Amino acid sequence: MWIEDKGLYYELTSRPEIQLEQIRKLSYFPLFQYVVRDTSETFDEDYFDYPKQRDLKKERQELTQKAYKEFTGKDKSGQLKLKLREIERIYSEEKFISPQLDVYSQASTNNNFEVFKKLYNNFYLNKVSFPILIKYIFDFYSDNPVVLNSKNLQFFNDKVTALQIYNPNSGKGQNRPKASGSGAKGIDSTWISETMKISGALTNMLCQLVKVGSSYDMKVVVPDFKKAEYNLQRQIVLSFKKNIKGNTPLKVDILNLLIVNKQLLENTEEYKGFKAKNILTGLHSTYQKDLGQNKAVVNIAELLTPDFIEFDTEDEAKDWVEFFIEQINIIGSIEELGDATQGLIAYRTFLTSSHFQSWTKFIFWYAGHIMSNFSRNKYALPFKVTSLNKFFKNMNMNEFKISEIISNEGFQKVAYAIRKSTVTLQYTPKDQRKFEIRYGLAQTLQNKSKSAADLAGFIGEFIATFNAETARYAEKNGTVLRANIRENELSMFYGLLDKYPSKVVGALLASYGFALTEKEANKVGAEEQIVNEASIEQ
Repeated sequence: MWIEDKGLYYELTSRPEIQLEQIRKLSYFPLFQYVVRDTSETFDEDYFDYPKQRDLKKERQELTQKAYKEFTGKDKSGQLKLKLREIERIYSEEKFISPQLDVYSQASTNNNFEVFKKLYNNFYLNKVSFPILIKYIFDFYSDNPVVLNSKNLQFFNDKVTALQIYNPNSGKGQNRPKASGSGAKGIDSTWISETMKISGALTNMLCQLVKVGSSYDMKVVVPDFKKAEYNLQRQIVLSFKKNIKGNTPLKVDILNLLIVNKQLLENTEEYKGFKAKNILTGLHSTYQKDLGQNKAVVNIAELLTPDFIEFDTEDEAKDWVEFFIEQINIIGSIEELGDATQGLIAYRTFLTSSHFQSWTKFIFWYAGHIMSNFSRNKYALPFKVTSLNKFFKNMNMNEFKISEIISNEGFQKVAYAIRKSTVTLQYTPKDQRKFEIRYGLAQTLQNKSKSAADLAGFIGEFIATFNAETARYAEKNGTVLRANIRENELSMFYGLLDKYPSKVVGALLASYGFALTEKEANKVGAEEQIVNEASIEQ
């Protein structure tokens, strides 16, 4: 079955077509599992055992926390990864934790359960009339809807309250054009609409807790597919929910968008002319503020799939997956504190708008962030030159291709000089460093990139100093540790400033100058930091 967004409505196409006779012969089945909320409660059908699932989740978290405490330190990171994989295997195979737990945990709350139970009982108490109810659902979404005669149905609720969890724009206090009383009241909706929302939420929705201070708010996320086969959608969402990371508001947005697109690429089998946005429009996201007993919707948004995710071959698809993995690791390693907030906002804007200007803001911040962390002996994960090459070859501005800049020999040599003066030295043991680390280079590069003249002057002075230090060491010690930048290479770089905006060139220097080559990354062991998120109860 294919599902396609037609703008004002969604179109479902079934092959083969569903016949009326098939509907008439239907035997009863639950559209979704009933949820048992208490260990003393029983039910005569297959049900979702919330207490058991909740306890399994808690058990897994305790084991995970124990693993982080037992295998502390970089020298034990390999053991930690193995232990975490084993825990994941146990709770995927032996003690299965349902991917629907996050949604059922919300459906089982006092505010939501009464409506859930009414909608479940509409079918459960009218099993004999099940084909009629299913037929009516099809009729409801057809061009000629008919009216259901509910007189012959038992305890049937054809009107229920539209719950905030499934209808974020219809929560209490948000549905009145003007005040009509002091009490906050929800609005009514049809049983069909709300039944479909619950059924869809259990297969296509994510309820994710986010840490704000000492409390937890919640983000409700729903992938917005433009056109995709139903089984593909389900596989992507299941993989997405299994791999979610992060627990702070901005990182959750960024990581969710990166992870869902990574899962999309890993599950696709069509490569020619592939464009991610033609399949996945983005992620619907609702932010709910915790008010104690209730939650209030404070933001409704859609995080759009980047325009630039496109390819024609399987190898190019793999390149994108590798890039996403690196981005997930980098964003996951950033603490959402202080000035990091502005950097993360810029990165999120870059992803959702595909504007290179936002990448400029992010990368200038991140270059400074890397050097600042290193100066305080804190963890930082640089980009890799190889992944940047794969990424930027598909990134185009309106006027030119970014690949034209990064393939310039002069640009590559200047980026090399910056790298050898910053991140490469940071990963070199102190007693083996032969040159001084240029800590303020990232900030100066950002400031001087505002004009071509300033950037040219700064790079000229920097390269002169770089060459002098290199020559002085070679003369004194008789060995050459790094290459000088030749005059013709510097001239080629200056030529870029005559052709391209200085801010773009400067941002690309920040991208490559504070990244590691594949050889350097392997040598120093710069790899993913395992971030402890086990304390977050989703």
